[in-house]
Amino acid sequence: MNNYLSNAKKEVSMALIINFGITALMGIILVVAYKKIPTTSTSSTSDFAVVQMLYPAFATIITIKYFNKEKLSKPINIFLNIFIATTIISICALFICTFFFSNNPKVLSFIINGIIGIFSVASTIVIFSNKNKDFESLNLEIGKNFKKIVIVLLIFVGLFIVSVCVGFIVEPDDSFKISNLINTLVSLPVSLFFSVVFSFIMFFGEEFGWRGYLQPRLQSIFGKKLGVLILGPIWGIWHLPLCFTLYSPKTPIYCVIWYIISCTCLSIFLGYAYMKTENLWTPILIHLINNKFAGMFSGGNYEATFELETLLVGIAINVIIFVPFIFTKEYKKSIGEQAQI
Repeated sequence: MNNYLSNAKKEVSMALIINFGITALMGIILVVAYKKIPTTSTSSTSDFAVVQMLYPAFATIITIKYFNKEKLSKPINIFLNIFIATTIISICALFICTFFFSNNPKVLSFIINGIIGIFSVASTIVIFSNKNKDFESLNLEIGKNFKKIVIVLLIFVGLFIVSVCVGFIVEPDDSFKISNLINTLVSLPVSLFFSVVFSFIMFFGEEFGWRGYLQPRLQSIFGKKLGVLILGPIWGIWHLPLCFTLYSPKTPIYCVIWYIISCTCLSIFLGYAYMKTENLWTPILIHLINNKFAGMFSGGNYEATFELETLLVGIAINVIIFVPFIFTKEYKKSIGEQAQI
């Protein structure tokens, strides 16, 4: 057990150093891009957010390959190599387009969307065509605990609807139309399908890094509850370069505070969901749904200005909605062999 904890600490340290190292380096390039091109929903700076979603899994895969050189099956290796290639090509595209094609941001968006789409399709083909259950080692078998996955997804959608209702009771918004929410809910199954096919690799990028790899190791080191409570702020701080440029350049400190607290609250639910279903598809799909709903309210515009009252209301709602899940039985069970890789 002591040997496992020692290895877990080394793996966590290596994964975080690589993850935050790349994020910081690309954050510098993001600042350059942001100064060259005003941040809008169509500017090249929005593509930095897309590519940043790849960094957690990229750092994790490098760590896995370093510590588990002889334990990976051929299909797993192919899939992980596809992801490595996706990340490297995307980073190169960001760098080249920022410094050589800054006058035409649509070029970068076209390239990044193409890369994500092509490699997402390739990844889903590799995963779903595998008949030997190799991807059980990554907890990526869609059929595993499928009913539990559906139930947890419905719980999340229900919680979101409740949070929206509470939010509009506290702070009415005349611009919001209930029809938009209904249309989003009705079209959700179809949009989820196409999102999985064409943008799966983005959401795998975050959820494999945070939930699939770091969560079980942090929980082994610090305990189930504290491990998730540590992971939340790490995930939140990771958004810092985006808060100071793309997300909220006018109120970056409020933005950082929001992400630290909201990511901690959401991590509690995602941690519950992952432990409940023992399937990485659950947090991946929840993350995807969450972004769909966020896009519905933002209208596709990344930038927002945080008001103190709105910030406090949002934090209160997240705490009320998600924090109670830390008292569920999933957080009380003894820690077993949570991670196979």
